[in-house]
Amino acid sequence: MLKELGARTQYVRLLLLRLPFEAIRNLIYAVFLKFSFEAIQDMDNKRLCLVCAGFLAANIFLFSYNGTVWRFFGVFYARLQKKLKVFIITKLLDKPLEEIDNLAGGDVLMRLNQDTQMAAAIYAEPWNLVFLVNGIANLILSSLLFWLFEVKLFLITIVFVLPFVLISSYVFAPLLYSLQNQIQKVGADLTDMYTSYINMADTVYLYDCSDFFLQKIKDKNLELRRLEIKKTLFKALEAAGIPLFGLTGYLVLMFMGADRISAGVITTGSLLYAFQLRLGLISASTMIIKSITTISVNKAGLKRIKELTHLS
Repeated sequence: MLKELGARTQYVRLLLLRLPFEAIRNLIYAVFLKFSFEAIQDMDNKRLCLVCAGFLAANIFLFSYNGTVWRFFGVFYARLQKKLKVFIITKLLDKPLEEIDNLAGGDVLMRLNQDTQMAAAIYAEPWNLVFLVNGIANLILSSLLFWLFEVKLFLITIVFVLPFVLISSYVFAPLLYSLQNQIQKVGADLTDMYTSYINMADTVYLYDCSDFFLQKIKDKNLELRRLEIKKTLFKALEAAGIPLFGLTGYLVLMFMGADRISAGVITTGSLLYAFQLRLGLISASTMIIKSITTISVNKAGLKRIKELTHLS
């Protein structure tokens, strides 16, 4: 889609600017915890102050950098929506008049507004493609550092993370994609029914069939609400798995780390460093899972636009 709209090169540049942020932030937090607690154990106040000052400077830089990048993404998002709407209207005007007449007004409005927002959101909003790429980069760096720190603790963390990633990717994501497709279709039908009822109000009241129309609208509203409840339920079930898998892995890592500290193999600072790397793995996995789910939902809007414009 970006290629047809002439926005692919700009988007790749923005994606590269945002790519290292999560991974670098997690690394800074891990290093800070390690060196600050080691300074506390050694009762070295001067070293502790230097570590805290470096941590503060790094966070100020990261905050400024992240805000600047998201400002560029905001401008890109607005322009992408505009380009996409112009593209859709241009494609519609190129169609034969008979084909345009056969299109439902409510369906066209739904694709031009809500579907356009959903399609553009894939590329520029949080918890979509941007966070998916960031999550993968964070996962790779955290995994590498954790592996170098201690292989056994890394593998234990993976054992608790991997099943949830697979369940979310291959069970919840397809279900939510299917539900969003149905929600978009029912929403378009409902908009078309409202439009028809307003445009044909005189005829409806002349033949005294307003109750029939209103009942049809009521049934369609109920169908839409049921689909939205199902979608919310599946998202809640997916979210419930995060603390379940995360807390169990955390407790196992804590007990194993305590044994290593007692044996003098590692320090408290090193254990906290490992906890932060584990947190990086968990947050990266959560970011990837949530992004895949959100993209699956928003792809329903992109699919409907492609059906209307034959966009590649």
